[in-house]
Amino acid sequence: GGIKAGWEAKPELRAEVVKRLKIVGDMAASEGVVIGIETQLDAKGDVRLLKEINSPGIKIYFKFQNALENGKDLCKELKILGKKRICQIHCTDTDGVTLPFNKRLDMDKVKKTLDKMGWSGWLVVERSRDKEDVRNVKKNYGTNIKYLKEVFQQ
Repeated sequence: GGIKAGWEAKPELRAEVVKRLKIVGDMAASEGVVIGIETQLDAKGDVRLLKEINSPGIKIYFKFQNALENGKDLCKELKILGKKRICQIHCTDTDGVTLPFNKRLDMDKVKKTLDKMGWSGWLVVERSRDKEDVRNVKKNYGTNIKYLKEVFQQ
């Protein structure tokens, strides 16, 4: 957090981000924890970034919305990253509909992809609210959680 958009294209900013993430990543690893980073990069860009950082304490916090908004195939992106580079997954998309009604998100395919990869870990829920009832937190989150449990806890 806290860095302006466009850092990845500016060599001096990218070098500084990599340097800082290497430092905190090594600190995290020495404590037995991982820091998850979310970027606007595609999966290949995230892989390059992680190789530059070169710290076991930094992994990708993968957000569905980023891949979907950038026209990427969500499951291909997950496969490119691989299970060892993903620390947790943010199961969200832009507001409009809750997860079970999202036409651009095939959660069953995502589940099959993750199972095939051998990935397991945290799934985070946020957003993906019904645009007609965005303030109804219980309904929106309840619908999303119920759906994720149906898909992932079969």
